[in-house]
Amino acid sequence: MEQEMKKTTSHLDKLVHKGSFLRGNPVVMKRVCGNKKCSCYLKGKKHQSIYISKNKAGKRKMIYIPRRLEDEVRAKLDAYQRVKRLVEKISELNYRKLEEDKKIGCTK
Repeated sequence: MEQEMKKTTSHLDKLVHKGSFLRGNPVVMKRVCGNKKCSCYLKGKKHQSIYISKNKAGKRKMIYIPRRLEDEVRAKLDAYQRVKRLVEKISELNYRKLEEDKKIGCTK
């Protein structure tokens, strides 16, 4: 278990050290641009854009992501999810260690 803890905390440390993560959810929006000559208006083929949905002080905020930044932003959103999973794993390892320590204390 100690080796697993070292590996997990090391991985978390690398992610956090980079500081390259974002909390939020990607949302794909499809819209008509309003140009009467555009295929989105003529054929109903809507333009697609990505936003990040995030809650701040109980209110949802939608942040537009330019196409040139989509890959970078998705990678940062994925990194945040990895950070969350690693923190949860570390917490579970600590709970297991606590249970083991409690059992050792009962046998004395």
